[in-house]
Amino acid sequence: MTMNLELQGKRVLVTAGTKGIGKAVVGLFHELGAKVLTTARGQPTDTLADVFVAADLTTVDGCDAVARAVTDHFGGVDIIVHVAGGSMAPGGGFAALGEDEWGQELNLNLLPAVRLDRALLPGMLAQGAGVVIHVTSIQRGRYSARAAVATHRGGEPHCLPGFSARSHDHRNGVCD
Repeated sequence: MTMNLELQGKRVLVTAGTKGIGKAVVGLFHELGAKVLTTARGQPTDTLADVFVAADLTTVDGCDAVARAVTDHFGGVDIIVHVAGGSMAPGGGFAALGEDEWGQELNLNLLPAVRLDRALLPGMLAQGAGVVIHVTSIQRGRYSARAAVATHRGGEPHCLPGFSARSHDHRNGVCD
């Protein structure tokens, strides 16, 4: 099977692109000829990204800095891959989590994507094309002691499509 991905020169943002899945995504886009900007909280020892931005995406300022960098370095974006996320919540299911834990989980896993999409999708709509991919979690479809992960990762495919529904864009979610 042959695939023609036509990514030469495409402008790509990959969040959390310095380790694990994110690093692999950055490497693949780089190999296929895309221009890649990636983020993490700390400076990586190595990256294949064309541009690296140290930013805490759990903050409005961090997301704003990344959106500005995308515009400043690339003039916009063609593809956004939201990899950032995880969980620091204690086990024990939804009842074990207090208001602060729920807020932290949503702020780590859902709000960075919302903030970046709000900042960058208008440019994608203006250029008439774009792709947004959300790396979610297998937990989103299961009941588990990791209820916070299931809730916010399950929320991405349902709340974020509203950003693109008016333009009939395709939305993609990939489970890790």
